[in-house]
Amino acid sequence: MMWAVPCFVMASGALLLDSKRILNMKKLFGKYILRMLLTLVVFSVIFSVFDAVTTEHYTVTETINDIFSDIFLGTGWIHMWYLYLMIAIYLLLPFYKLIAKNASASELRYLMLIYAVFLSVIPFIETLSGKKLPVYICVYTIYPLFLFLGHSMHTGLIKLPKNACGLMFLICAGISTMLTVYCISTDPASSETVNKVKELLNVYNFPLYIVLSIAAFGFMRKTRNQTVPVLDTIASEIDSCSFGIYLIHMAFLKLIFEVIKFNPFEHGGVIVIVGICLVTLIISYGVTRILKLIPYVNKII
Repeated sequence: MMWAVPCFVMASGALLLDSKRILNMKKLFGKYILRMLLTLVVFSVIFSVFDAVTTEHYTVTETINDIFSDIFLGTGWIHMWYLYLMIAIYLLLPFYKLIAKNASASELRYLMLIYAVFLSVIPFIETLSGKKLPVYICVYTIYPLFLFLGHSMHTGLIKLPKNACGLMFLICAGISTMLTVYCISTDPASSETVNKVKELLNVYNFPLYIVLSIAAFGFMRKTRNQTVPVLDTIASEIDSCSFGIYLIHMAFLKLIFEVIKFNPFEHGGVIVIVGICLVTLIISYGVTRILKLIPYVNKII
């Protein structure tokens, strides 16, 4: 599933870098960035209170300290990292749009090549070799590459056949699966290679994941399904609540796994895990739909 976040950023690039989408500073700070900041503050408070309520040893002072730490140091729930990512993208979005609008096809390809080499291939070599290379560029995150990849595939700058994308996805997913099985079945203490592979499997700039994400995005973008009114309505409804679902779903997972301490592997395995996913989705959607009826709150989620 490590292709999911990159594909989301690619979809964001296809939409946000569209030359028809007008962006000024008022809209950037008054709508995009303000929404992320408000969400960060509000849900950091909610999640800190959740932890305090479900943990007997929390005091008011500790809860307040946690809130400030979660907001300013990023020590909150793991899925909140996404908000910092979107703030980072939004802050540089005006310049990304300038590049997307004015750069030639060869210049955009050159930019993406530089991103791929310095932010994916070189870190990959450094991880395998255990040596820090002296060459670098003045950028430290892989996500702008996904942003421009999404834009380039959406505008036709990069064209890949659907079947080729499907085959490439299966091959990369297969390799990822085999590497995961290898890491699980091998004692880390007995092999330094296992630790290096584990490190690669947990970062989005792994070259394998870049190819996997391009394949997934390319295949889905080329797929044209027939209209199915019921499914289309459900998909549209989930889409309208997707941000709220993303924020809220972790509370139910925490409740199940950390508070109740339910272990699905001991009570049904895969079937139970799928059931938990579906129930969490349905409940998160219901809560989000209710919250969307509340004035001002609906502006956030």
